[in-house]
Amino acid sequence: MKQRPGIAIAAVRLVFILSLCVLLYSVFQILKAPAEARQALDEWEKKREEALQPVIQEDETPLPAEMVALPPATKNTKPEYANGEVIGEIYFPALERRVAILEGTQRAQLKKGAGHYAGSAAIGADGNSVLAGHRDTVFRGIGNLKKHDLIEVETVDGTFIYEVTGSTIVDGEARGAIKPSSTPVLTLITCYPFGYAGPAPERYLLSASLIGAK
Repeated sequence: MKQRPGIAIAAVRLVFILSLCVLLYSVFQILKAPAEARQALDEWEKKREEALQPVIQEDETPLPAEMVALPPATKNTKPEYANGEVIGEIYFPALERRVAILEGTQRAQLKKGAGHYAGSAAIGADGNSVLAGHRDTVFRGIGNLKKHDLIEVETVDGTFIYEVTGSTIVDGEARGAIKPSSTPVLTLITCYPFGYAGPAPERYLLSASLIGAK
């Protein structure tokens, strides 16, 4: 039985409308991403300003020593961050780009900035601090960074200066590619190849060592 021309035309129109909807949604997501990234940076700038505000003491009477004696903080102390919280900012001088850092590496966080792996070391602390980001947004151009280039990472604990030590490319399914460290290091991870269409099969790992803080 032959298909009626009207039904065929309606089917073509339906396919066209669905394709157009998918295209418009993709464009919307692309345009929305920079706005969300800017909003995350604005949130960090506000948090930074609040942290710099002097604490107003309502009562200057000193407390007994036993009430204020706390164990000394060490650089191994890991702050407690809420999932999705904006915790800092990463600045690439060579790329002239600033990106907010959020706790967690789910889709919601990576749409706004670089995501800090919750199980990795805190920024500036002994150990491997791991940040993930999309290759076409927040970590765009990361492949242009060279050995000895600097990376500045700011949190409420201060600004930490890292120096790029190298990079490596691993399979996206590889396990154990990110190594632990007894010294403060930073690992940035993104998908590779950079210009790959669709989900990329490999991962690009950029390594850097802490050389100073301010």
